Amino acid sequence: MDGHDKILQLVKDNSPEYKKVKSLLKSGWKHSEKRKPQLRRLFRIVNNDAHYKPFAAYQKRIQTALHSDSKGATSATECLLFHGTTRACLVGEDDAISGICNLPRCSLCRIIENSFDVKFCGSQHKFKRFGKAIYTTSCTSKADDYASNAHPSATTRVLLLSRVVLGKQFTTKLNSSHLLEPPEGYHSVRGVPGVHLNYEEAVVYNNDAIRPAYLVVYQLKPKLKLSKTLQLIFGTPLA
Repeated sequence: MDGHDKILQLVKDNSPEYKKVKSLLKSGWKHSEKRKPQLRRLFRIVNNDAHYKPFAAYQKRIQTALHSDSKGATSATECLLFHGTTRACLVGEDDAISGICNLPRCSLCRIIENSFDVKFCGSQHKFKRFGKAIYTTSCTSKADDYASNAHPSATTRVLLLSRVVLGKQFTTKLNSSHLLEPPEGYHSVRGVPGVHLNYEEAVVYNNDAIRPAYLVVYQLKPKLKLSKTLQLIFGTPLA
C-alpha cells in the first residue's frame, strides 16, 4: 500500500461492525476485579493483497484437511480473537492519529504493518505456556494484561482483534511450554480453564494462520468513590 496512513480506516460507531466489536470487548471481560472497558474508537486494518494471500492459502489448506477428517469437520476454521502488546506511539489516541509509526520497538505498529511473527514470541514475556507460538484469546481482560503503553502521553489502551485460523484444536488444561508446533493431527492449541489456566487461550504456530483485523482503542472506566457507589445502590444522596 502507498503510505502507512492508509492501513487504518476509522469504523463509524453506529455501524454493525463497531457494535459487534464493542460487544466482544464487553462480553470477553472476565476479570471481575478489573475496571470495565469503554470502547473509544475502532480502526479497521487494511493491507495489500500480498499480505493476505498466504493467510487465504493457509485457510484453504485447513478447510480441505477438516473436510477430509470427519472428527475435525465441525471445528471452526476462523475466529476473531484478541492480542495485547506494546504501543510505543500514539496511534489511535484520537481520530486524527491513524497513521502507524516507524519505531522498531512499537510492537503494535509492526504487527499492524507486517502481521505476527512467531520468532518474536518471548521477546516481551519469558513465560511461554504453550511454547514458541502466537497467543490470542477471547478473554479481553486477559489480553489487556499484555497491553502496555510506552509513550508517556497515552491516555487510552489498545488491543488487536485478529482473524485466526484455528482448524482442529488440541484442547488442554495443562501447560506445555516445550511445544514448537501443535500435537500431530492438530492445527492449533486451545488452553481451557481448570488446572494451569484461569482463562481461555488459543495458540497458533504458523505465521500464516493469523492476520490483524482491527485496532481496538479503549479506556478503563474510573473507579466510583464509595459515597457515589452507595448513592447508586440506595438512590439517596449522602450528607
